[in-house]
Amino acid sequence: MKKIFSVLLISATFLLPVSGFVLADSATDKTKAVQMKVQKINLNTASLDELTTLPGIGEKKAAAIIEYREKFGKFTSLEQLAEVKGIGTKMLEKLQDKISI
Repeated sequence: MKKIFSVLLISATFLLPVSGFVLADSATDKTKAVQMKVQKINLNTASLDELTTLPGIGEKKAAAIIEYREKFGKFTSLEQLAEVKGIGTKMLEKLQDKISI
């Protein structure tokens, strides 16, 4: 019985620090996920891939945003996004808290 207890005690000593690292990694992953959700997409610097992460924005609309930006210069207001082909006021309302200039 003493041997079993000793083996369990020794095993626990080695396993507890490892489980602490696993928990720390899990917490770090959750923190990164929250930061990614909070970070807004900058309309003036975003790539096609970044723009397509926005809800309702596929490759065609993302390309239209970039084309508009190249033709008319940087966006000076969020409302200006509604001037891009395929993006209306309803879409702008959905994106308002996910974009920046």
